[in-house]
Amino acid sequence: MLTPKEALITLNLIPGIGSMRIQALLEFFGSAELVLNAPENMLAMVPRIGAKLASIIADWKNCTNARAEIECAAERGVRIITLLDEEYPAQLRLMSDPPVVLYLRGELRQADAERSVALVGTRQASPYGATTARRFGRELADAGCTIISGMARGIDTAAHWGALDAGGRTIGVLGFGMAGLYPEENEELAERICDGHGALVSEFPMFMRPSRTTFPQRNRVVAAWSRATVVVEAPQRSGSLHTASMAGADYNNRVFAIPGPISQISFSGCHALIRDGATLCTSPAELLNDMGWDNQPRQLDLFTIKAEQADTDSSLSPEARELLLAIDAGHDTLDTLCTALGKGAHCITPLLMRLQIERRLIPLPGGRFALPR
Repeated sequence: MLTPKEALITLNLIPGIGSMRIQALLEFFGSAELVLNAPENMLAMVPRIGAKLASIIADWKNCTNARAEIECAAERGVRIITLLDEEYPAQLRLMSDPPVVLYLRGELRQADAERSVALVGTRQASPYGATTARRFGRELADAGCTIISGMARGIDTAAHWGALDAGGRTIGVLGFGMAGLYPEENEELAERICDGHGALVSEFPMFMRPSRTTFPQRNRVVAAWSRATVVVEAPQRSGSLHTASMAGADYNNRVFAIPGPISQISFSGCHALIRDGATLCTSPAELLNDMGWDNQPRQLDLFTIKAEQADTDSSLSPEARELLLAIDAGHDTLDTLCTALGKGAHCITPLLMRLQIERRLIPLPGGRFALPR
């Protein structure tokens, strides 16, 4: 006999069912247990189900194993929560088709939704787009916002790292099951997020692989969870525009778009959003002001304050000290250093090379730098 929670997990494990059909079944029968005990002919009467899927649902004992799924999740440090649990995010309960099951690594807080900002965009991010996403993630997290994104390459990854730069909170909503990670190079990012800085969340069974259908499902959760959605860089045909459309039309949330060069096709989607009514945004401070959130970011000034208070190292030039303090404050790539220090790459690159030779800096994967500890 399955518990109510196990019954919901079982429904979610049935191949090809999806959250909207699960909602239809729950509305028709009243509970997951009744769905699983219903005869095939009654299942076929439910809107959007049909005879083929009704047959699969009626055969659930042969295609699902909720208890094995729970054990598999526990072995990987993943908790499973359902709509029946108090810790289920309140913001997601308001959805017309909320995920009935959430797989969770890390920690969720109900306060995450109070100042939640989705930063989304293309996987093929330009240096400008990636730098901007990381800056917005850093400054908004520093001002008390929770950054929500999809853990994809490009803009998503930069936004999550930005929140971590500030020691803030970020939530990665995955378009696949938690038994694997895509892309694999985000393993360090995933560990950092789950180590006290937020959570990774998925509605998909543990071994579900990413596909063209799972990512749109993921996008609706990102849109629902955020009070503001910022499209950082996106071409005309982009899942990010779908996220923005749902955020505005379905959940009445604010949509912002960051402008880029008009000749660059990767920003054409942002320009279209602005033309169609999204709020043009050029800085985190503008978003905070438009949302009525008073806290302002402090991270960009952190290294300047430290520089004024730090003991002077006579062997370092003022420029080198400033650069080291900027890296210590989280501006750890050439692009973010250029933004934070207001200098061009031609000024910063020679300093980076000299400080590495002097062993005052350590190069890291992904074009990042760190101070020796």
